[in-house]
Amino acid sequence: MEHLKPRIEFYRQRSFSEKLNVVFEFIRENWRPLLKYSFYVITPVCLIQTLALNSFFTSYLNAIMKMSGNSLFSNSLSGFIVNYGAYLFCALIGSAIMSGLIYAMMQMYAVRENRLQEVVLDDFKDLLVKNAWKYIRLIFLILFVYVIIVFLMGFLAAISVWSLVITIPILLISMICLLPFMLVVPVYIFERDITFIAALRKAWKLGFATLSGMIGLMIVLYIISSVIQTVTMLPWYVVLLVGMIFSLSSESTMSQSAIYKFILYLLGLIQSFGTYIASIISIIGLAFQYFHAREKVEGVTIESNISNFGNL
Repeated sequence: MEHLKPRIEFYRQRSFSEKLNVVFEFIRENWRPLLKYSFYVITPVCLIQTLALNSFFTSYLNAIMKMSGNSLFSNSLSGFIVNYGAYLFCALIGSAIMSGLIYAMMQMYAVRENRLQEVVLDDFKDLLVKNAWKYIRLIFLILFVYVIIVFLMGFLAAISVWSLVITIPILLISMICLLPFMLVVPVYIFERDITFIAALRKAWKLGFATLSGMIGLMIVLYIISSVIQTVTMLPWYVVLLVGMIFSLSSESTMSQSAIYKFILYLLGLIQSFGTYIASIISIIGLAFQYFHAREKVEGVTIESNISNFGNL
């Protein structure tokens, strides 16, 4: 059997550089199963998402070209709204699947003797579905709270112009206070039988205790992910831009060409898949930030060692 490196400890306090290193160490050790199963589960979503995204930009272009007077609510604008809604729905489902998949594989890594070597989808399929549903419920609850806050702020602003002096600072403070809640997803997924309210309280507690380190880590990982996304998006964006430029000419039929649409769709698939693959870095980074914060605040490893000491 192939010699395995020491298992990566999850619950451990780490400095900023150690957290950054462990994220990429985990990816280096498990890049094959991460890439393999990401491709399996996210490709169906990418197929639909790319179609919606390309149709959205086509409708957007048509809406701009035809938008004048009574044509404001033309078919182009209707298509624009429908396709954008379909794209957002696919992005939500894709994000839930990716987060559920990565965290399910991390959960399997922690308990399997061979970690993720020779792991098959059936080994973590139930965890994947459970985690994805948790993510979707969490996002809808957060959106519901966000809509209520925006509605209240809009209502106060509508009462008087002077109320903006109060509502704008409150909104800014609320946005800053939301930063510790970045940990709510790993808290809600990794901890068993925790309620949504309890997950929010715990995310606030852990996030506030490690706020500066969490913000710094996520900014660095976001920059790295953005570079990967840009590389995969650039060919699709260039071809789309060229098609838009030619479509402005009434004599050009390039944007209606089947070859052009096929190339644009193929590059769109690469762009969509690249976006989800790049998100793996941030998802894993957020998990290790949660492990660090929980160990720092609650001492999970110390409590476990004390419990196991009595069994020696």
